Amino acid sequence: MYELKLMGDALLGRRLVQCEIGISEGRIAKIGKHIGEAESAFVFKKEVMLPGVIDTHAHFREPGATYKEDWESGSKAAAHGGVTLIFDMPNTMPPTTTLQRVEEKKRLAGSKCIIDYRICGGVRKGNIHELAAMAPAVGAFGEIFMCESFGELQIDRLELFEAYKEIAKTGKVAITHAEDPDINAFFREKFKKRENPTIHSEVRPPLSESLAVATALQLARGTGVKLHLTHISTKESIMLIRNIKRRADVTCDVTPHHLFLTEENMKELGNFGKMNPPLRSREDQTALWKGIATGVVDMVASDHAPHTKEEKKKPYWEAPAGVPGIETMLPLMLTAVKRKWINLYRMSKLLSISPAKRHGLYPQKGVLAEGSDADIVVVDLNKKREIRGKDLHTKCKWTPFEGFQTVGVPVMTVSRGRIVYSQPMQSKIY
Repeated sequence: MYELKLMGDALLGRRLVQCEIGISEGRIAKIGKHIGEAESAFVFKKEVMLPGVIDTHAHFREPGATYKEDWESGSKAAAHGGVTLIFDMPNTMPPTTTLQRVEEKKRLAGSKCIIDYRICGGVRKGNIHELAAMAPAVGAFGEIFMCESFGELQIDRLELFEAYKEIAKTGKVAITHAEDPDINAFFREKFKKRENPTIHSEVRPPLSESLAVATALQLARGTGVKLHLTHISTKESIMLIRNIKRRADVTCDVTPHHLFLTEENMKELGNFGKMNPPLRSREDQTALWKGIATGVVDMVASDHAPHTKEEKKKPYWEAPAGVPGIETMLPLMLTAVKRKWINLYRMSKLLSISPAKRHGLYPQKGVLAEGSDADIVVVDLNKKREIRGKDLHTKCKWTPFEGFQTVGVPVMTVSRGRIVYSQPMQSKIY
């Protein structure tokens, strides 16, 4: 007898197949028809079962800034967004730059997090000799900052070269934030007397990203590291990555805020649209979608980076960069499916399959298959919902997508066989 059985349409490979999924001891034990009895079961008549979302870029803020987010609130928001596994970034207080701090963060997460997680190891000047010892305990290294960052995590290009060499020996992925510190410093000085948040895309211009991307790509070729460039935002970066993909082990992701917002939205969003890298032009946004269509873009990640409303209301130069997004990512991408910008399989590849493969987790994760972890999100592809900050489960209770009308919402999330989120449904339950 299964502990849980889900019945309805499921994405198996590239097709939706009507089937039953039997779950035991946290794994998918059987997929088929008439597979046997279960302690509890759900019948989905109009909803669809998909692999759980893997978010490879999230900031849950614990330890050190739990007034913004913690493992409990962050994972609850993730579960409501269909996310069953997150990679937590290292720029907490203190930053996760030693094996001891990695283990301490694991203990915090283990006591509060309701979904699966991986802790990412921070890279900074002075800890490169510790990376080998950290490797078995981390899901990846990064976000590695090539530019100024909180927590002294910025490293220069020579240190980055040394770090990449060490990370290459471990087989882990180097998640890299590519912006050029000198370009940023130059334009920060140039615009220092201006206070309007609409200048943010000029303070950190596309050139900053493309120069840093070019550097990271060449260092990756020289070291053989598994490079992952996160939150790519410009057409130039897409071009650079496309041209080198056959010659280096490189992947990249884009964020929902760069896919659905542009620098024009800064006029109404102000600091609530301030993130790094900044929102870009419509032309850049089009290049990101084309990158998805052509396979240059491998994943979509939220870069969930919550800050309080009070922090965001500060003057432009004082307001922190970053926006929440872990709960709205899947509804936005399902809306793209509804609009026929991408199909359901491509979306699942971006959100589940490719992240699992890149980090060596496939087929344990990222797919609905017998023997895989029972990480499942059930979605209603036709249900409409307006995004409202007050309804979100992040502590910060705001979103740059306020008022967006989405089509397609998660109605149940199962993480390792446990139902971590479920909304009232018409489906038969017994």
